[in-house]
Amino acid sequence: MNKTVALLSIALLIFYFGSCTKDKTAAPAACTQTDTLNTYTKSVKAILDNQCASGGCHDATTASSGVRLDNYSHSVSSAKTNTKFFCVIDFSCTPHMPQGYSSPIDTSEINAIKRWRDNCYPE
Repeated sequence: MNKTVALLSIALLIFYFGSCTKDKTAAPAACTQTDTLNTYTKSVKAILDNQCASGGCHDATTASSGVRLDNYSHSVSSAKTNTKFFCVIDFSCTPHMPQGYSSPIDTSEINAIKRWRDNCYPE
């Protein structure tokens, strides 16, 4: 009986740890800024202003779900701490953002936001 319990416990541990997958949207642990083009000011601010921080969603007044995307400080904090920040904009998880859209924002805008992440979130 003890051997059965031990084998079952080992099998469950293997299943549990084997089922974990790495979040492919996360920034690299050791980040090195690679360029000066993919910055918040140059490529991300206009996208977030137009798609997210307007219309009573993620601006200073509303801050829907506690997420503010109205300036660099709030945007980088949300991007770094909100586990769903990137997957909600490319519709790979729910809820989908922008809310009410039937498809994601333009691929070039999603890619610009992800390049900002991959470039270590420079201002």
